[in-house]
Amino acid sequence: MSITETIRGIKENQCAVDVLLKEVAAHKCNTCGKCVFGYEGATQIGMILKDFTEKKARSGDLDLIRDACYMMKTQSLCEDGEELADAITEAVETWKQDFEEHAAKKACRAGVCKKFVTYHILADLCTGCGDCVDECEDDAILGKKRFVHVIDQDECVQCGKCMDACDEDAIVTAGAVKPRCPKKPIPCKRR
Repeated sequence: MSITETIRGIKENQCAVDVLLKEVAAHKCNTCGKCVFGYEGATQIGMILKDFTEKKARSGDLDLIRDACYMMKTQSLCEDGEELADAITEAVETWKQDFEEHAAKKACRAGVCKKFVTYHILADLCTGCGDCVDECEDDAILGKKRFVHVIDQDECVQCGKCMDACDEDAIVTAGAVKPRCPKKPIPCKRR
């Protein structure tokens, strides 16, 4: 399947930025090196896309991608570079809202980009056992026995160990839509 077909086949539950990043990373322009514009264009676009998936994108990054695609399209020595540039340009225009959400809102609608996923403890399921607190190496979980625990999002590194430790399934991941959770530890209703 060509990169253009892959881009056109992106579903609503997929992250267009993530799919495009994987396609660019696997493209033959990354290993060819016969022309500067194909190799460097793919490399630079890959780095910018990676920034989008890691919450590091800036407002002008879409323009940088468009500029790199234009240079690849007009200066590449083979059709592969031109095809890649066309596919990236089409993806950026088709999925522009996803790119803008990644850059401006720091959100991944599909919940695919790991840096955008957050962990939350549901108050109605938490028993206050403390297993998640013991498992968290970064001290990102606040609370004590018989209190609903709360994850400090600024400290959480999204390792997922707390989720594995919770036998009550009280810890969930969330993308753009976050569950309602207490802001500080409160006494448990469940025992």
